[in-house]
Amino acid sequence: MEAHLGVPVIPTKYLIATLFIFAMLLLLAVVQAPRPFDEGGVGESDIPVVMSLGAYDPVTDYQLQDGWAPRFQGTQDPDQLEPWPFGGGFGAPWEPASPYLSDKGLALNGPQGTSEVVLWRGLEWRHYRFDAPLCSARLDPVKGDRLLVTLQMGPDRFETRLLEVPEGRVLWSAQSGPWSRFSWDGKAALFGFFEPPGPRGESRLLLTELPLGSDLGETTLAAWNEPGLPPPPRGWPVKPEGLSDDGRDLPGAKVVLPWHPGDRLWLPRAHRLWVSSVQGWTAWRLEKAGWTRLAGGPGLLEAHPPLAMVVSEPSPAGGMDRRTTPPDALDWTPIPANAPPWPAYDAAWAWTDGGALDAWDRRWGNPGLAPERQRQAVTDFFRAEWRTDLELRASVKGWLPEGPEVAMREAQRSAWVWVGTRIVLVRLVDVPRLRAVRRMLSP
Repeated sequence: MEAHLGVPVIPTKYLIATLFIFAMLLLLAVVQAPRPFDEGGVGESDIPVVMSLGAYDPVTDYQLQDGWAPRFQGTQDPDQLEPWPFGGGFGAPWEPASPYLSDKGLALNGPQGTSEVVLWRGLEWRHYRFDAPLCSARLDPVKGDRLLVTLQMGPDRFETRLLEVPEGRVLWSAQSGPWSRFSWDGKAALFGFFEPPGPRGESRLLLTELPLGSDLGETTLAAWNEPGLPPPPRGWPVKPEGLSDDGRDLPGAKVVLPWHPGDRLWLPRAHRLWVSSVQGWTAWRLEKAGWTRLAGGPGLLEAHPPLAMVVSEPSPAGGMDRRTTPPDALDWTPIPANAPPWPAYDAAWAWTDGGALDAWDRRWGNPGLAPERQRQAVTDFFRAEWRTDLELRASVKGWLPEGPEVAMREAQRSAWVWVGTRIVLVRLVDVPRLRAVRRMLSP
């Protein structure tokens, strides 16, 4: 190669080497770009979700036999006024039960009254089978090592069982109504059934709290004899002898509550029960001697899970007086009169200091979370497979007439997708919203 006087010439081999290094750096940037700096990438942590959505690779999938579906027997909790969407909400412990159990498994009902819970553990499906339809199934919200199921054993006959996971050993079982739930902290189970009506025809709900071990503790019944609080209705059962035969057989710490349409109850912590009634509200604590009322009064009691319990009552000056307290205390804080009104109570809501939202992105106030965009993206991704399954199996049209069923589990960065002939577990795109939801749902 000739060189002109005074003009430097770069050798060809150096040009080729430089271009090669540049190409490798560009390739590395393309590969690493979707990752944030703190994970070794070269992109910002808050890449817009729409730039990251597209493909959802299955973590696992479960092939459904014809006649099987993630559906409970048509029953509802005593304080559940409307049917709960099958996909559920966030999967929080204060919500009604969903057949999609966190990111760990499914509750399925099948033909001839058979049912099972299948859990994805150790890269395999574990089966917990029952010879009765499932009315409810929940994994404890903290460790996921206890499975609480309620089964329909016959006409108006139900049984609740607590199983150890993954062994499947039954720790205890008891007659119940068609529902059961854990406390929000996952340390106790609550269930019960309606006792025969009282002499005036009043409805009476018998509740019991049982621990998560095999030791059920003493059997007690609330005496309703706390000083300074109203006595129970005349003829109210305050001793075990006043209960029905089934009521006397129910183990654990029991309480009988007057019950009216629209009443609600919450168990935010083990040994802490809150009840809202048309007659007012009561707060109960479980002590060694049994359930004891701590306080009560007029007004409307509601929950702002997982942060607080709230009471609203008419103010003498007009408007409403509102107060809040932590779920495990009676430390009331007044709400300023000019604060905006709360939304109507719905178990779907989860609350932060600035507002509330649900898994379908309804909002109140300023919850401080980005909009939810992945539910529709997951639905669109699996829609073609759903159309194919419509032609393969006639029952799919009956179960899923409008498209795949998506149960978002944002706190676990996952979603269950019932496509038709199979149910798929996928990982969601890891965006800051998912981490914020996880913090928000922590009880």
